[in-house]
Amino acid sequence: MLAQAPALAARLQELLASEFEQLKLRDVTALEALQGPKTEVLSQLNQVAQLLVDLPTKPQQWLDVQSVLEACAQAHLRNVKLMQRQLDAVKGALQALQGDRTAASVDLYDRMGQVARRSGALMYQTA
Repeated sequence: MLAQAPALAARLQELLASEFEQLKLRDVTALEALQGPKTEVLSQLNQVAQLLVDLPTKPQQWLDVQSVLEACAQAHLRNVKLMQRQLDAVKGALQALQGDRTAASVDLYDRMGQVARRSGALMYQTA
């Protein structure tokens, strides 16, 4: 099973790169199709890690796999950040379309130096 670990780690790297491309394209169908294979690869890698957990020293082959997995973790974080930015953009567009007043609010300071949140539209009406 340890012999399969390098190929599994490389496959995970490929899947994460493909996931990033699908996120950029906003192709939800293709993105969802990647989740099954990604979960399967992660499960297999977890099985390998569980076999090695009790060993006092890890084989060099596993140490090499760990460096690839660290790169995978960074790729995963990159994908999460991109997904979060896209989600924030969609939320902002929905708020704008719904005429959400909190999206047009302004933070001001009162005489005591405390933040006082006021609606921008109200300030212009009263001025």
